[in-house]
Amino acid sequence: MAKSLSTRALVDSLPDIVGELDGEYRVIQCNAAGYDFFGGNENRIVGEKFSVLMGQAVPVNKCAVAECYRAKTAAHAQYFSAETGEWLSVKASPLFDVDNEVTGSIIQIRDITKEKKVETRLLMLERALNQSIDGIAVADMAGINRYVNPAWAQTHGYTVEEMLGSSLYDFHPEEQLREKVIPFFDKVLKDGSNRDESEHTKKDGTIFSTWMMANIIRDDKEHAIGIVGTIRDISKLKRAEKELQQHRNHLETLVEDRTSQLTMVNKQLSSAISQIQRMKDQLEAENVNLREEIRLEHNYKEIIGQSDRLMFVLHRAEEVAQTDSTVLILGQTGTGKELVARAIHNNSTRKSRPLVKVDCSALPTTLIESELFGHEKGAFSGAIQQRKGRFEVASGSTLFLDEIGELAPELQSKLLRVLEYGEFERIGSSKTRYTDIRVIAATNRNLKEEVDIGRFREDLWYRLNVFLITMPALKDRIEDIPLLAEWFVARNSRKLGKQIIKISPKTMSTLQEYHWPGNIRELANIIESAMISSHNGTLHIPKLPKSSNQSSDNIIVNMAEMEKTHIIKAIEACRWKIEGKNGAAELLDLNPGTLRGRMRKYGIERL
Repeated sequence: MAKSLSTRALVDSLPDIVGELDGEYRVIQCNAAGYDFFGGNENRIVGEKFSVLMGQAVPVNKCAVAECYRAKTAAHAQYFSAETGEWLSVKASPLFDVDNEVTGSIIQIRDITKEKKVETRLLMLERALNQSIDGIAVADMAGINRYVNPAWAQTHGYTVEEMLGSSLYDFHPEEQLREKVIPFFDKVLKDGSNRDESEHTKKDGTIFSTWMMANIIRDDKEHAIGIVGTIRDISKLKRAEKELQQHRNHLETLVEDRTSQLTMVNKQLSSAISQIQRMKDQLEAENVNLREEIRLEHNYKEIIGQSDRLMFVLHRAEEVAQTDSTVLILGQTGTGKELVARAIHNNSTRKSRPLVKVDCSALPTTLIESELFGHEKGAFSGAIQQRKGRFEVASGSTLFLDEIGELAPELQSKLLRVLEYGEFERIGSSKTRYTDIRVIAATNRNLKEEVDIGRFREDLWYRLNVFLITMPALKDRIEDIPLLAEWFVARNSRKLGKQIIKISPKTMSTLQEYHWPGNIRELANIIESAMISSHNGTLHIPKLPKSSNQSSDNIIVNMAEMEKTHIIKAIEACRWKIEGKNGAAELLDLNPGTLRGRMRKYGIERL
């Protein structure tokens, strides 16, 4: 018993993973390093198949364990895990019964990630040197070439094999050695490095100009062990410099001739410049609005419409796009909140990275937390591997939290921490991670009311409500319906392979009179359905369903409600400007103080 314990302790002390498998590839036992590597206790690992424990490791060539069982001999393979970036060396040795049948195997696993990285770096270095357009050679202190890359050999007209093992002085005529090469390398030996123009000779005797650099190579004790040199053929450059100087001389002559002519022209231009400046100032003053429209159309081409309410939304989006401020977009379902969020991102400094979206209403609480913050392997049932959350993935970009009003109360505090400090933890981990994100949130709920009834944290509401954009409902921008209808017709023509040439005035009137409870999304669906049923190139809309909102137009309300509604419409039309030119007070023909009093009376506040 004492001997068995000693052997076990010895195996457990090994840094490599050592284990025993049965004939069905199941784990019988393994050492302490194995239990630690596979991330579980003995009860969970013993009896589990080896392939399951290895998880996502991808075999580079073949499975060592399977080959060991098949060939009845020791086998070895290397594995790479794309998930963790680790390289593993797996050796498997078969165990036999008295009939020489394989009853199991002994496996040994070693982490060879460091060795692979060194091997990769050496391979990359060798290939980089061989593919360099500059000639590179390494000689020992006796001047014998120990390495020559293809560019060095080709520049001199030799093969690599011809130059290796030969003295670097063997490839130069005596005069060139004496006047150019030897003085160059004497300075290298004296100063440790040198760089200068020189001359070399090709195998066929051609002399060419070079730019040469050389340095002493030293070992860890600063002893000189060799010389590395770099060479570049600059013959073409020298010829180009000579031609350039000739062109310069010619140009100087031309400049002198043209100077006198330009002096006369400048006098004529002086009077023209003042006239052009006057025209320029006039054009700039006349085209301010036109440039604004062109910029909005270019930057927000996915958003269709030209109503004042939509233009105000785009103006707000452009104001905040270049900042990193948090944006809250309010609006009914189907009004295009996500399109505005994408427009803000695409015009921000983070547009080089993709927008990352999370729909807070599409996943249950147990999954939305993992989706946002990520989890570690084994953090909960089904977490078979580590996963990064959207806050980690979106670092350096923009995170769009759609339907933020649906977020569970227990997650709101964690979201507030990320917004305040940029830090979070994955599920199953105590390590604090940091992220650099810009948050855009959207909801169709009234978050202020949600705060009042206790369903939404007040501090999170204030943290999100930095810059508010309210999307108008389609019923409030009916002047955009013709543009939207034509756009959906054009898009569906390609999709359905059906050509619609015109939309009848009656059809357009029907579309503009409808209340659109489903907003733009409902309009898109009705257009597509109508195109399927329309013939002869004309769009016909069937009778639209009645809505409770439409019927309510016929309900008689009291004077107070009418006045409140009228004031709200006037304020929104003036973009919440109360007094002054083009303000709501001027539009309603009221004193600004009177208007504010009535706003307090009816509880009219800007969200």
